[in-house]
Amino acid sequence: MITLLIVDDEPNIRKGIRTSIDWEDYGIEVVGEAADGVEGLEKALKLKPHITVTDIRMPLMDGLELSRHLKNQLPDTRIVILSGYEDFSFAKEALAIGVQDYLLKPVGAEELVDLMLKLSEEIKLAEADKRNRQSLNMMINENYQTIKSDFINRILQGGVTDSSAIFDKAELLKIRLSGPEYSILAIDIDDFALMTEDLPENKRELIRFSVMNIAEEVLLSRTQGLVCYSQFDHLIGMMSGGGLRADFVDHVCEEIQQAVKTYLKLSISIGISRNCTDIAVLSTSYAEAFSALKAKIHKGKGSLIRYQESMMSTEMQNVLYPSEEEKVIIGCLKTLNSSELHSAIDQIFDRFAAGQTDAPVIRSICGRLLLMAVSGVEEMSVDVGSIIGTNFNPYREMERFDTLGDLRKWMNDVLHRLSELVQENKNQKFKGVIKTALRYMEENYNRAVSLADVAAIVYVTPNYLSRIFKEEIGVNFVEWLNRYRIEKAKLLLSEPGAKTYAVAEKVGYSDYKYFSQMFKRFADCSPKEYKELKS
Repeated sequence: MITLLIVDDEPNIRKGIRTSIDWEDYGIEVVGEAADGVEGLEKALKLKPHITVTDIRMPLMDGLELSRHLKNQLPDTRIVILSGYEDFSFAKEALAIGVQDYLLKPVGAEELVDLMLKLSEEIKLAEADKRNRQSLNMMINENYQTIKSDFINRILQGGVTDSSAIFDKAELLKIRLSGPEYSILAIDIDDFALMTEDLPENKRELIRFSVMNIAEEVLLSRTQGLVCYSQFDHLIGMMSGGGLRADFVDHVCEEIQQAVKTYLKLSISIGISRNCTDIAVLSTSYAEAFSALKAKIHKGKGSLIRYQESMMSTEMQNVLYPSEEEKVIIGCLKTLNSSELHSAIDQIFDRFAAGQTDAPVIRSICGRLLLMAVSGVEEMSVDVGSIIGTNFNPYREMERFDTLGDLRKWMNDVLHRLSELVQENKNQKFKGVIKTALRYMEENYNRAVSLADVAAIVYVTPNYLSRIFKEEIGVNFVEWLNRYRIEKAKLLLSEPGAKTYAVAEKVGYSDYKYFSQMFKRFADCSPKEYKELKS
């Protein structure tokens, strides 16, 4: 509802305005009255009315002075001046102050209502516009980083080539990119994939956002530019200004690294492009920065890597697949020769390092080596899924590692685990006879089962079965069977309404006293006590 304040030193006029019109019918509420400008200002500041109707001539503070105060302190309040014919010059001055309208006394009800309805409509439109602008500003603020990042990424991908359009949009986004020189940075959070692989997406985003904020704060303290998201996990920095010498850019990058390390305890690596003087062709600079960043696999974490011409070579690197080492690796896995296995891997990685082999080539070779090694182990009827998972994808796994050293260690770890699996398979504790015997005992524990019965099932003598059972399992036949039966009895006793004597029969004991003895031996309490404990 629109609120109205009436200020006039004549009580009859105040009463007439308030009572001669049913204001509620017009969506207006009279929230207060005042007899002079001082009281009017005090009430206006407290009530914040949409409309203030005031006389010009009043004691203590006249209507003009009141209007000046209201315009300064409540600029959205509409002011209507009431004046006599002799006050017309004052009325013109009031209009110059910014009052919305004036009315000559005596004021007719119809004229006053028409003006109030007109002002009410203006107020509603203004408030709707204000809400829309607030919503728009809120939306822009909430999505500012995304909008900024999308804009910069379009430039860096060559999607915007009109310099004027770029500068206009940058000004709208309050980004200073006036040049005349530009340098692009590709900023990578070291070990980001490994560090965040078990984190939800919002936590990953918070880490990237924090690094971006710190990096941009440092950058803007030294020059113009910004730091924003890329379409990948790394961030993009843009430095803009004059005199972007190599030593200056390096110094700013080092400050960014130090700030991120100090405040977030994180290490970052930065690829740096050559300087460019045309903002419309920064796609080349971004390609340079990204190419430099890829060299981190050899340079290591926490590196500053400047672009070099050789980094953008389009020629395929002449790196032969290590077929001989592949044979050695598979052979070592089958023969459990760990020293030669790791030596073969070291030889391959030493060649990668010596030739500064490109990261995609390294990952391609390593991925194929691992797939062939897994295939070789599977040919030995070994289930490798327990070690590397059923959906092992070495190419995806390798994306988690930033440096050649990390990748080498991971390769050695995977192959070592495969080697251990082969060893376990060869030294399998439970031989065929014992496996069959155990399976029979597990299926028939609930009835009378003797050593002779089981020996007959596996076609060996009872003495032989007793000896190998103890060797392979570590306990004798009777103890294993009793222990297994008591574990089953525990499960049955945990069920509501279970009868102890019935449970004894269900797990193969015809002698209740013997059952109780065995239960207490293996469970450290009587069947009754165990049941009470679980109830």
